[in-house]
Amino acid sequence: MIHPLRGTGRRFFPVVIHPLLFAAMLLTGQIAHSQLTAEPTPLVFNSGNDRLLVKLSLDGKPIAPEEVRDWILFAGENSYTHMITVTLTADGLLIGPSATAEVGTYTLVINTKKGSVQLPVETPLSEHKSVLETRAQQLGVSIDRAREELGFSQRLERQQVELRLPPTYYVGDMLEVEIPQYSPSQCVWKVNDIRVLEGFGQNKLRYLLKVPGPVKVTYEEWKDTALLASAHAASEVLQIPAKRYSVRVNTAVTFSGPADYTVYNWYVDKELCCHQQTIKHIFYSTGTYHVICVCTQPRKPGLKEYQEIVYLVSVE
Repeated sequence: MIHPLRGTGRRFFPVVIHPLLFAAMLLTGQIAHSQLTAEPTPLVFNSGNDRLLVKLSLDGKPIAPEEVRDWILFAGENSYTHMITVTLTADGLLIGPSATAEVGTYTLVINTKKGSVQLPVETPLSEHKSVLETRAQQLGVSIDRAREELGFSQRLERQQVELRLPPTYYVGDMLEVEIPQYSPSQCVWKVNDIRVLEGFGQNKLRYLLKVPGPVKVTYEEWKDTALLASAHAASEVLQIPAKRYSVRVNTAVTFSGPADYTVYNWYVDKELCCHQQTIKHIFYSTGTYHVICVCTQPRKPGLKEYQEIVYLVSVE
């Protein structure tokens, strides 16, 4: 027998639920009516090294870390969870921007066994300075003067570096590019002006594209404080076209994710609901809904490390 999970406006359920599990879910639904809060809020990060300790409570009582199920960072219709780090500690959730964080305003949804809570997140990253800016501040001089002091305007002998990218990628594609080196040097890779890889001889970049939109890749070679070579290229990351469904209200609909993945996360209008490969869902109100399946940890070689399947459902 299929049992729906009770919720506000929508009900979720996996393919088959044991009666005892169904009873536990009903209990959780009752508890979820209590007030789940998070402090502090909003979360503002001015530096990539900033960390804030967030404490969850239910009706004034602390929530234990093991009660946390997962979390997702949203902006508009897109997921940016890769831009934030969340560490569960005995004192609470230690939250901060990841190495791929970008300036912007987001919403962090934390899902627990007691319900969900939303926190506004702002990442102005106003204190994130480049090596050149930091050195100029230390010397008390202008950026141009610091560039001369550090020799950034020098270019040692090096053949021209060329970086090419295809005009388009899709969300879930792995961006792979390699620059031939005639002698090993310090390499720096940036994606959308955020440093994602650096090191001696690191002339090959593998970067998983999870966010649609323009993408700019920059490559630099350094010797001490002297810039040997640099190149950049741009492309566009496209969202895989949504699969369109037209269904009747109060009718069960089956959604299936791609096979051979370990982790499945299903979202209906940004709300996490299930973790199975195949789910069923009933829409109790007319309108248009976004259903997203995020798949990670492939079990077979050759599969994408990350897949995002989008369903656009029209309910009549």
